[in-house]
Amino acid sequence: MKKRIIAASLAVIMATGLFACNKNTENATPSDAQATPADAVTATVTDAPSTAVQTTAAPSTTEEPTTEETTTSVPTTVATTAKQILTTVKKVTTTKKPTTTKKPVPKTTKAVPRTTEKKLYEYRTEEETYDVKLKYGVVVRRIALVYYEQLPDGTEKKAKEEILTEFYDRTFYYASYDDLLPAAKENRETYRKKINEVLRIINGYRAEGGLSPLKLNEDLTIIANVRAEEIAWSGNHNHTRPNMQSCFSLMRENGFSSGLAGENIGWGFDSATSVCEAWKASETHYENIMNPKFKEIGIGVAADPKPSGKLCWSQFFHG
Repeated sequence: MKKRIIAASLAVIMATGLFACNKNTENATPSDAQATPADAVTATVTDAPSTAVQTTAAPSTTEEPTTEETTTSVPTTVATTAKQILTTVKKVTTTKKPTTTKKPVPKTTKAVPRTTEKKLYEYRTEEETYDVKLKYGVVVRRIALVYYEQLPDGTEKKAKEEILTEFYDRTFYYASYDDLLPAAKENRETYRKKINEVLRIINGYRAEGGLSPLKLNEDLTIIANVRAEEIAWSGNHNHTRPNMQSCFSLMRENGFSSGLAGENIGWGFDSATSVCEAWKASETHYENIMNPKFKEIGIGVAADPKPSGKLCWSQFFHG
């Protein structure tokens, strides 16, 4: 965002966005000066092998006597063999098949997530243009890509939108002092630290020049915050107000009807340091800051309504 300041002085007029104003409230001519802008997630189961019992029976053998002198008694081998068979059979019938024991399957400790039925969505998109009314007559006109969710019952609802372009229309801006006053009072508290920081820096400049410090006047600070709000929302960055009156009309209408007055304004600066440095670098702004006739000051801060915008600043000097 382009950064500018404006100063009004008694004799010089220069067309820039960074202005300071210094004039006698009775009859002074504003002038403009340009300053250099400052940026803008196995269990393994093992089964024991099954055991098989294998039995082997010894074959029975029968021997016949080869001579007549052979005895007729039952051969020893037959009796022995029969005994072995009976013994083997007994073993077979009495042997139990060993029980195989499986190792227990270890339980997993990881919780199994619950399954939830996921809703299926379908979207219909449509490009839409619409206006959003803000305040003080300012309107933002937007072109957006709108997503409409198609529900199971056949109905639709607006789900989301993507802003494609937007334009802030200030053509019908209008705000009186009373309209601006609530925001001005709120801004005075919101930006109190920034206001005090501006005062500290400005008085530091004056001290360097051997001048007495300026006193922060709370009534004048309210007026300066009205002025900053007016600049931020109207986009009118000069010493003539949107109602075509002089910037000093705010002072005259609110108790500062005599004496010397001056104004410095700036916009696009995000800190007190950056705006004060810009004012110091501008001759006419610096003249207002260093004017020994000024004894008090009002300081205002307001935010530009655009998302990309920064802060607008105002100083009213009085002496």
